[in-house]
Amino acid sequence: MEAPENPFNDEETATFLKVSEPRPPQGLAKLGLNPSLCIEICKMAMPVVLGMLTQTAINILDTVMVGHLPKELANPGQAAIGLSLPIMWLVGGCLSSLWVGTQAITSRRVGEGQEHNAGATLTNSLLLAIIGSILATGIALLIAEPILFALYADEVVAQTAVDYINLRFLGIGAMVCTFSYKSFFDGTGRTYMFMVAALIMNILNVFLNYIFIFGSPLLGLEQMGAPGAAIASVISAYIGLIILVVWSLKKSLRQKYQYYASGRLNKNVLMEILRLSVPNGVATIVVMTGFEAFYWVVGRVNDAHALPGNPVIATANQVLVTVVMLTFMTALAFGSATAAMVGQSLGAKRPQLAEEYAWNAVKIGAYLAWIYGIILYCFPENILALVNSDPQIIAIATPTLQGMAAFQGFIAMAVIFAQMLYGIGHAKFVMYVEFCLHLLVMSPIAYLFGIVFDLGLSGIYAGPGLYVMILLIATSIKFFSGDWKELEI
Repeated sequence: MEAPENPFNDEETATFLKVSEPRPPQGLAKLGLNPSLCIEICKMAMPVVLGMLTQTAINILDTVMVGHLPKELANPGQAAIGLSLPIMWLVGGCLSSLWVGTQAITSRRVGEGQEHNAGATLTNSLLLAIIGSILATGIALLIAEPILFALYADEVVAQTAVDYINLRFLGIGAMVCTFSYKSFFDGTGRTYMFMVAALIMNILNVFLNYIFIFGSPLLGLEQMGAPGAAIASVISAYIGLIILVVWSLKKSLRQKYQYYASGRLNKNVLMEILRLSVPNGVATIVVMTGFEAFYWVVGRVNDAHALPGNPVIATANQVLVTVVMLTFMTALAFGSATAAMVGQSLGAKRPQLAEEYAWNAVKIGAYLAWIYGIILYCFPENILALVNSDPQIIAIATPTLQGMAAFQGFIAMAVIFAQMLYGIGHAKFVMYVEFCLHLLVMSPIAYLFGIVFDLGLSGIYAGPGLYVMILLIATSIKFFSGDWKELEI
């Protein structure tokens, strides 16, 4: 089956390497944007942003559409989704960390003009993705229920979370293989491929969510609530993977990169992907374990202030997470695209260009995030009502959302720096930072202010706020040290 024609030719995908060497700005000029570099960054990053935001919208839509069920189903359903997603990302996100090694190696080889070796990276990444997904899915299905019931006292929420997450686990294989294809194509500069797949996935997910969440008398389907959202997400994920597989069968791509040719499996490539990716996988486990600890703190505050079966604190927290996810995922996308540009620039022996691309991407992400923060501060009730219209939930979440508004730019900067360092091979540094922050800062501070000082939801978010600021300081110091330019892959 032949894939659609690429709307961009190969020369256009590498125009960012044809930019003249920029002169480093001085003084306050460092806060400004380089127009020529920003154009190239946006050309590269915007498809990634659209793709990742639409993929993220699968999870957001689960939360939003469940929020339109009757109150007695909506609130525990949204709380259950919030409790489940960190576990989903702990398993699927850990395996999807293969993107780090896949993209880092691919972008370097493309920058060096070694297209066949770049193609071998995808072959070996897919092998790791398939084997890892099979093993992880089996283990995850065994451990999810005892973990969720241990974390949450409200049995309605815990059981809904179990029903939701067990279905979502069936999509881990699609998720991980999709990240292998995405990171490869991003590394070659074809960031639009995942964007197209994600757009189709998201449109399909809206339709399927409506059918499975609310039921369809025409199709004989009863209302399923949160578990129905999980079914829709899994189907959409496999459709997205199929689209990328079909696109990869395009003759010109197969001939250029030869990723499906025989003899492409290589022990050295497998080990290099693992060497670069494992630190990110460990960091993902640490991060998601930290988030589960954070949700445990939320659950304790919820138990103290909410009635059983109506988890208003936990639901308000999930609504906040959903709203802020726009900043987080946009920054992830900018960081991922920037890593590909930086990697190819380093492969082409242009470290100064690599640095300027990274710094301008950080500034673009920060300025856009602060604009979003202004909107959040000025119209918090309107934004929150898009996710959950319960007046009690909105009243609880509004003060915390306004407090978080000022942090949006800092969140973007920290995430872009971290993703850039991941994507060029400095995953161990970020892993160590994440480990320390989750062990010593985020959940402990949330516990201190939320439970010990009894400051409620706003107190809990002191933990994530301090976490973001320290992550930004650590990653920016690493970036400005410049030693990342010397890393060989």
